[in-house]
Amino acid sequence: MEPSVSVVPPQHRVFCTAAPRPQPLAAELDAQKSRRPLYLGTRVKARVDVDGPALHVRAAGRAEARYPLYRVSRVIASARVDWSARALHACLETGIPIVILGDDGAPLGSFHPARVRSSPLSEDLEELLDRPDWPEIYDGWLRAARMRVLGERRRAREAAGESLAAGEFKELVRRYVYGCADALLFEEATGLWRAALYALAAQAVRRAGLQPVYWGAGGIALNLLDDLARLLALRLRLEVSGGMEHGLSGEAVALRVFHAQSERLEEQCDRFFALLARRVKQVLAEWR
Repeated sequence: MEPSVSVVPPQHRVFCTAAPRPQPLAAELDAQKSRRPLYLGTRVKARVDVDGPALHVRAAGRAEARYPLYRVSRVIASARVDWSARALHACLETGIPIVILGDDGAPLGSFHPARVRSSPLSEDLEELLDRPDWPEIYDGWLRAARMRVLGERRRAREAAGESLAAGEFKELVRRYVYGCADALLFEEATGLWRAALYALAAQAVRRAGLQPVYWGAGGIALNLLDDLARLLALRLRLEVSGGMEHGLSGEAVALRVFHAQSERLEEQCDRFFALLARRVKQVLAEWR
């Protein structure tokens, strides 16, 4: 089983891949529910090995720790963490995505299993990508997805009795739907939030039987993982209001807040995939 490496422009993210051991679908879904992310942050200098069915983490100034592979959903680790080949192999074989952080906490790249159980949406996406006009179709769906995020947040605020200021929603639409601005996150913790979102999106993509990147007609990449992470960043930025962000200083606090939002974000991933599947099926039905 030899891993393959591909570099995806323009983000230059490296995907190192290996084939995971197959599981029955129901058993895999049940196992996913009990898994938790493992964070080895920017200040941690550590070594990761395998000890039987667990990751063995030894960090300077800390007690040794073992994390059973079946309990780990995803790993976020800084470049200060050294990995043994056996530890990387174990994560890829059990379907655990790994995100590597830069010095600022932002994601540098990620490792994913080479093959996942292909889903109907994945097969439909590959058929859609044969069309020369697929970028316009997909970009239209992305705009609609961003608009849906804004609309859901507006309705939630109105239901809570929080009225929007005059022109506020229109400005959000201009900036995030048509201007395609990134939803910047929370001052000093920006890189860490992005890495945590990227890792959560990577896990959701694998769980849905999808690939991080697809290649379409004209050699154009559909960066599904990147796009999903950006949609989640917008959702999280709207959820955590400007008044709260001043209290989100420090890595530990930011991670606790992110963990509290993780279940909602995972549900949002499922809704995005359902909307994408519906749109792709509609286009393919019109084309056939």
